[in-house]
Amino acid sequence: MVYNPASPYAREMAKWEMGYSPYGPPGRPREQVGFQEYPAAFYKMRRSTENGSFIVEHMQEAADENEALNLMSRGYVQGRAAAEADVIAQEDKLAQAEAELEYHKRHMSPKAQAEAQAFQESTSAHVGEVPETPIRRRQTKE
Repeated sequence: MVYNPASPYAREMAKWEMGYSPYGPPGRPREQVGFQEYPAAFYKMRRSTENGSFIVEHMQEAADENEALNLMSRGYVQGRAAAEADVIAQEDKLAQAEAELEYHKRHMSPKAQAEAQAFQESTSAHVGEVPETPIRRRQTKE
């Protein structure tokens, strides 16, 4: 529905708008109101397995700081660009751990290398570190 911008209804509604709307020019420009931190959009993202583009797994809005902290503790990141940067940072961290594991493999015994290889083959995900196998010590007979 289109309202005549000169009508009293449209003039009253324009007072509450921050941008141009069907009621006419804004009555409360963002420069006067200032930046409002909340509500804020929080994203959980991952990479696509087909082409490597970013996929939004879930998006949720936080109404206040308490909700924002709750979402951040569950792995959400504020803003889409920051969420993409977070995915890249996680990938870099995993690649660094993988490179360190390959470096340390060169200095392992053949038995330890076989154990690490068996663990890596047991999972389809990248492995940044091989869990340490406990060594059972012999008990002395008394």
